[in-house]
Amino acid sequence: MTRGGPEETGAKMDALGLWGMLEQYNFAVKPRGTAFPYFCSVLRGERRPVKVRFLMLEGWQTMHDYIRWRADRFFGFYTTPAEMPHLEMVVFEDGRVSIFRHDPGYVPAAAAAAGRKIAAAVLGEASGVMLRIEADRALPMRFAADKAVFARVERADGEWEDAPLEIPDPPPHTEKVEFPEELVKKAQDMPFDRGSALEVDLRLLLHVMTAEPRARSVYSLKGVDSATGETALDERASASPDGGLRDLWQAMPSRVLNALVLRGAVPGEIKCCSGRVFRLLRPLCMELPFKLSLHDRLDALDAAYKTEAASKRDL
Repeated sequence: MTRGGPEETGAKMDALGLWGMLEQYNFAVKPRGTAFPYFCSVLRGERRPVKVRFLMLEGWQTMHDYIRWRADRFFGFYTTPAEMPHLEMVVFEDGRVSIFRHDPGYVPAAAAAAGRKIAAAVLGEASGVMLRIEADRALPMRFAADKAVFARVERADGEWEDAPLEIPDPPPHTEKVEFPEELVKKAQDMPFDRGSALEVDLRLLLHVMTAEPRARSVYSLKGVDSATGETALDERASASPDGGLRDLWQAMPSRVLNALVLRGAVPGEIKCCSGRVFRLLRPLCMELPFKLSLHDRLDALDAAYKTEAASKRDL
């Protein structure tokens, strides 16, 4: 195990120049006394000045969600791994290293003492695994035939050993969308504007947060007229501590329905650029006769979000 704080270990890992090799693999580290293993994965920086993000994902549920998200970025309720519960080491382009704590619905924050202690243990073992993989590319797949993940596990005596972690079956993903009956009736009595189209999306706003001791992330739900760019829906929300991201997303279709009622007409088409938004709005098609379509990009909607980002208005 590498001695020193997690930032020092991270700087040494970065100096090896092996991130490209390591990002092909996932493995686990289980420090003694932790309730669950931490699954390690490397992501290249999505935007400057981040060079590399080293994720330490907490437990099997998070790992299953991460794998399914990587296969389909519209799976479930996570729009980015940043929303998943984990510790994260960020290596910046200038060589700085920072350790963050991530929790669903909350803005990432500097890891507290307990998180830093776990991160130090995980990174210490991960640095050793990195060196071993350089010499033996088959190492992370050692237990694959047994349907198990390669892990470094700390024994009761404080020593570390290679061990298989059997992969449990992921629980089924479920979604539940319901609409207030009175809203549905009002919408069904409204005129149908066959020639109009609304572009709709729900997005995480970067660099926007609530003014609370523990800041929550802010999400923007927008609907704009495809032809004119007129705003038909403009709301902000945060995930509640109880319902989390699940409730935030499952409430989105009802908020869209409410916006249609306030607008006084059902559009001929609702356009989406998110498979998640498309999937959650489909039950509304059972109540109203609009066309629902999925697109690679929506120019009017993107322009509205760019305007909002430029304004930097607070929640």
